[in-house]
Amino acid sequence: MRTLAIDIGGTKVALGVVEGGVLIKRHQIETPESQNVVLFTESILKDIQNWIDDIDIIGVSTTGFVTESGITAINPDTLSFPTPFPFAQELERQTGKTVSMLNDAQAAAWYEFVQLNDASLNMAFITVSTGVGGGIIIDGKLHQGHSGLAGHIGHMSIDINGKECGCGQVGCVESIASGTAIKKASDERFNKSLTNIELFEQAKTNPAADQIITISAQAIATLCCNLKACLDLDVVVLGGGIGFADGYLERVNNAIQSRPKVFQLPVVAAKGNYDACLLGAAFQFKE
Repeated sequence: MRTLAIDIGGTKVALGVVEGGVLIKRHQIETPESQNVVLFTESILKDIQNWIDDIDIIGVSTTGFVTESGITAINPDTLSFPTPFPFAQELERQTGKTVSMLNDAQAAAWYEFVQLNDASLNMAFITVSTGVGGGIIIDGKLHQGHSGLAGHIGHMSIDINGKECGCGQVGCVESIASGTAIKKASDERFNKSLTNIELFEQAKTNPAADQIITISAQAIATLCCNLKACLDLDVVVLGGGIGFADGYLERVNNAIQSRPKVFQLPVVAAKGNYDACLLGAAFQFKE
């Protein structure tokens, strides 16, 4: 069985062919304009047309809120989809293949759970990237809720006096910890615009840069402890471009260790590395 995996993020779309649980082909493009579903789908398939005949099914993981009708943007600042955005239906029409679609962090959570090889563990996957997303596994099952909203933990408010989030709430984890939030904080603090990669490099010697990243990591630590209090999780798996940045995981674990012991839990790196969501797109068929 060969699966075409598609992972749609706020800044990039990763595409791959997964066979036997292994990623055997990979391609990446910038996220296309998302206002027209036909053009959006054509842009994603443009460079991989020669893959289509060799694949059996298509798995999609995407930022946003996924329903049978399509994709809805919870935070349009991350990626603004017209509501609902019927991407799966259009993908089926253009390829003639069966398509299954999940929220990206939910898909990654299932992939990472399978890698744990311990069905007794309750866990959450958190991706810290352009936004902050999550997926939750309870009693060996992906918890999606009746509407599919479960796991949008980046939109849990942890600061009632914080900044307004693109979702409309105030003080969401995403508005504090995400790559977008880090970039905004950096632009406000420094005269010279820095990429997040440059900011992490500067943080080694620049206390102001270090503080911006520490605030992000502390927000993720608070989220982890809240999830422990709410769901009594055994482990959190961390991924995403920021999650995998140099020293970030250590910052999160150090912040958790400063909290009361009852709320502490281990946070480990995603085994899928930067491709956890892409692999999750394919592994959603392994139920």
